[in-house]
Amino acid sequence: MALMWHAGEPQDGVLWVEINWKERPVNALSRDTLNELSELIGRIRSDSTITGVVFKSGKSGTFIAGADVTEFQKIRSPDEARQFVLQGQQIFDDLVSLKVPTVALISGACLGGGLEFALACRWRIADDGRKTQLGLPEVMLGIVPGWGGTLRLPNAVGFAEAVPLLLTGRGLNGRQAARKGLVHDAVPNEALDHVARTLLATGGRNVRPRKAGLVGGLIDRLGPLKKLVLWQATRQVLKTTHGHYPAPFEIIDVLRDGIGVSREEHLSHVRDANVRLGQKPVTRELVRLFFLSEAGKKLPESFGLSVDPDTIEHAAVIGAGAMGAGIALLAARRGIWTRLKDIKAEYVARGMKNVRKLISADVKRRRITPLEGTQALDRLSPATDYRGLKQADVIVEAVVEELDVKHQVFTDLAAATGPNCALATNTSSLTVAAVAAGTPEPSRVVGLHFFNPPHQMPLVEVVRGPQSDAKMVAKAAALAARMGKTLVLVGDCAGFLVNRILAPYMNEAGHLVAEVEDPLEIDRAAIEFGMPMGPLALIDLVGLGVSSHVSENMRAAYGERMEPAPIWQALRQSADASKVGGMKVIEKTWFGKRLNPAVLAAVNDLARRSGTKKMILSHEEIIQRLVYPLINEAARCLDERVAERADDVDLAMVFGTGFAPFRGGPLRYADSVGLPKIVQTLDRLAATSPRFAPCERLRRMASAGERFHPADL
Repeated sequence: MALMWHAGEPQDGVLWVEINWKERPVNALSRDTLNELSELIGRIRSDSTITGVVFKSGKSGTFIAGADVTEFQKIRSPDEARQFVLQGQQIFDDLVSLKVPTVALISGACLGGGLEFALACRWRIADDGRKTQLGLPEVMLGIVPGWGGTLRLPNAVGFAEAVPLLLTGRGLNGRQAARKGLVHDAVPNEALDHVARTLLATGGRNVRPRKAGLVGGLIDRLGPLKKLVLWQATRQVLKTTHGHYPAPFEIIDVLRDGIGVSREEHLSHVRDANVRLGQKPVTRELVRLFFLSEAGKKLPESFGLSVDPDTIEHAAVIGAGAMGAGIALLAARRGIWTRLKDIKAEYVARGMKNVRKLISADVKRRRITPLEGTQALDRLSPATDYRGLKQADVIVEAVVEELDVKHQVFTDLAAATGPNCALATNTSSLTVAAVAAGTPEPSRVVGLHFFNPPHQMPLVEVVRGPQSDAKMVAKAAALAARMGKTLVLVGDCAGFLVNRILAPYMNEAGHLVAEVEDPLEIDRAAIEFGMPMGPLALIDLVGLGVSSHVSENMRAAYGERMEPAPIWQALRQSADASKVGGMKVIEKTWFGKRLNPAVLAAVNDLARRSGTKKMILSHEEIIQRLVYPLINEAARCLDERVAERADDVDLAMVFGTGFAPFRGGPLRYADSVGLPKIVQTLDRLAATSPRFAPCERLRRMASAGERFHPADL
């Protein structure tokens, strides 16, 4: 019985092959499915009655999602890695060499090895639906596309277009892929079979060749111009990755070394590159994060209960501000009938205007079609009252962070909704318990903490309050999963998981501003470490007023160790205190970045009053002061079961804050440094600043020689 490639008898000479790995939720390429494909190719080659082959997925939403990543975990030596890459290369070369035409009908995810398979077919037709995505995201796993993608993608779309696609792993929808020449056409799903028959009947006479353009054509033909493209790409990669990720540079080397050489030599370079990358810690960490993110599409099995996301059909969002409008649009775009409610018509109108603006931007960037944008708007209904909510499965509250207001909202919602509707608060500064205390049915109240902006940030914290019913938690989680979010289940406390762990990091940046000779070195050290931006830039992004408000809440909840840095307190007490909310810590000038003069004045005044002398700290010392307290707080969260596993902490911090992915998350980084060193450093710092004192769990683990993760990971 076929495992994934199901082929019957030819119909009028055409062999229709259904791709359907029935034992798995998605189609993927493993050793076994590759071997089965090889046997199928042999059958096609030997059967003279077959005049054409059509490959079509039998799974909704997936063509082939890529290589079976679990195969990476089975590889135990460089030779095994080389053989796995070689296996796919040879089989796809055999597919290319078939004398009969082959057609890939692409509907759903066609990624990585799946796209490399499609590129080995003579013609590719994609549907124009929302779920169809084509791309080579291997770089995100720390590897090079191994089965011919670096060779065939440039041939399909042109060298200059292929380079950024390979280096970023960016996905394209069907229409975008057709414009670039990656597929030969994009049509409605219902037309795929007809187009395939027409292609085979006409021999592809109606297929329009890709127009390379003058510059693109010259680049495709001239090696020196290709090298110029790669030189520019190298500069861009260095700028964006700071050299932390080796895979993009290996891709550039493979492309450069492949100029003017045979296909066999090019593919040999690919095998060598992947063998080298497979032995690097960065690749191991990126693959691990991939598995964690895939597991994060639903509640952990240990929770004991789950709800099918497809059963969430009706939702509502209370509060039409930027956050509420973004959440409502996420739901509507995923096919959920959604109501967006606020207290005044002008507020709702403003929210709908934001929704239309986001849809317009996506249509303009061709992420969605105009029809898909219209359909999302059709599913979204504005309202200023609570009527019509009896059918709602989940409601998300996103009103102002004032407890009395939230209590009133949840009291009204309890009366306006059915008993099976989950009531979720998107609060970031209050606890779920505090919000639930003001409703007559606290068991229905859970937390769904979206990160801003909700349409871009992948993480959602699913917060289980002390009285939250498990069924309600599962329904709220199902809504977030339906939106395509990565979930992490966390306990209820001030700041939940991500903001609580991040708070010491952000606050320490304030201490450092007042103490180091050059405050700009703080952000430089963080970026060199691998953060997407420095803590001062992050404070400016969030807003000094918001950051100050959060720090006050953290102090109220956790006491002296979260005492706001003196510089932030000094700014609030300054003559320009009314301007602090909109103030930037770092200013951009014609001569570069500098500390805001108002902040500098407050720093100097603070130094005069306290007698503090400026220090010159190395980047390592700055990172120790920023990151070690973050690790310390994460250990407390594990001890208090705010997070169940160290993996949850790492996933949340990488997906919620961008914590250096190549380091695997803060607790993987802690293991690499060694807990004894971290405790020793914190003890030394705590001698003058008690806020650094290691928590009991961290101290206990260091004394026992323990790690947050097993040593063999």
